[in-house]
Amino acid sequence: MINIYTLSSTFCIICMTVAIILFVASSLLYYFLMPQQEFRNMGRKCLEGSNLIVLLAIVTILYEVMTDRADGILYIEALNIWRYGIILVIIISTLYMIHDFHAGGQYLLIASFFLLPELDTWLPWSLLLALSCIALRLILVFPAAYRQYRSQLTARSIQSAVDFLEEGVLFSLEKGEPVLVNYVMYDVMEKLLGTVIRNANIFWHLLSNWNNTEHVTMERQGQDLLFRKKNGMAWLLQRHHIQFRNQSGWQITALDVTNLDRVNRELDQKNQLLEQRNEKMKYLLNHLVDIQTQRTTEEMRYKIHDLMGQRITILQQLLNNKNTTDYAAILPLVENVLADMRRETADNPAERLDVLIRTYCSLGIDITLTGALPADTEDAADLVSIIRESLTNALLHGKASRISIELPLTGKRILTIRDNGIGCRGPIQPGNGLQGIERRVRKMGAALHLKGKPHFVLSVEGEDDYDSRTRH
Repeated sequence: MINIYTLSSTFCIICMTVAIILFVASSLLYYFLMPQQEFRNMGRKCLEGSNLIVLLAIVTILYEVMTDRADGILYIEALNIWRYGIILVIIISTLYMIHDFHAGGQYLLIASFFLLPELDTWLPWSLLLALSCIALRLILVFPAAYRQYRSQLTARSIQSAVDFLEEGVLFSLEKGEPVLVNYVMYDVMEKLLGTVIRNANIFWHLLSNWNNTEHVTMERQGQDLLFRKKNGMAWLLQRHHIQFRNQSGWQITALDVTNLDRVNRELDQKNQLLEQRNEKMKYLLNHLVDIQTQRTTEEMRYKIHDLMGQRITILQQLLNNKNTTDYAAILPLVENVLADMRRETADNPAERLDVLIRTYCSLGIDITLTGALPADTEDAADLVSIIRESLTNALLHGKASRISIELPLTGKRILTIRDNGIGCRGPIQPGNGLQGIERRVRKMGAALHLKGKPHFVLSVEGEDDYDSRTRH
């Protein structure tokens, strides 16, 4: 009579490998069935447990056969008790669930008959048929159980779905006992508190009484709490009272608002800047008339200063020049200068400069001019006004008799005026004349430089180099 000890080692290893694979698949089936309603039946649990026991017993028996053969021990009927016990367990479980064809108990019942010692004459085919019946049952039952596991709403499926949320979620009873917590909320607890707090009431109490640190600060936004970390990360935590299953509890959520918080702070900064500009604009609009009046008055004051200084300078030169006798020839030139003061915005700046130099030369002042005015009419007019005021200051305050005016064709230097006067012994104190010059230089976008010793030197420098093509 053939017995199980007659099986070769190679066949035993193959059968053990197949049994182990079926055991793993059966364990997964057991996992997918656990959360389902039908698995609450004790008979179904016994059936699936019997399936696992059978496969584990087959592996154990085959392993014992191999080790006994290696030791030279051959007991023909030594394993019959094991096999009858396994078959008895299968028969009881399958008969209990034989009415449920979806459970596949009939396949386990067939497999049990192939394991009977009386069928050893069919070895090795009887053992292969037994494993085939178990495998066929898994092929039929496993897909349906998996689909039902995925579609059925269970506590496990709810937990799995909540764990995939990007927001932290914590549901608890009224006293704080947790009902559902996802991984994100655990991560938030670790980042904020350095530990996991499972009681929702204690967790919220610790957050509400947060003391700002160097790394984490808390800001209240109504009933919500906004936490900011030093690295820029921001979390908004909210708590709401909820009702479920005729019980009351709490829902705490943690939202990652890092990007939103950054945008809000940028908007706040821009709004503050805009508000400041609006206030400045309101002030300017409210004081527009006063500002315009002030500018007009200031402009008239500078012009009057230029006009009076020009008159005094010319009269002083006429009175001090003993060689001047032909007043009839000089007076038209003086009138031209005064007329030039009144119509300076309409005349050609080059012509005004020419008249200005000829007038002073006729009074005995040695004036040399090199270069030319720029092509821009407005800049040229401002330079003529600066030259006119500088000539007045050189004669009235510097007692100069020789003045040089340089208008370079290239370089950053725009204008240089030198005289041979007494200069300025102490610090230069800008009066109305120099203030007017400074105002015109700023208007041109240039810089004014003054030197008082040993003789007075005035220079105007721009930001960019002048090109000769921009000159007259």
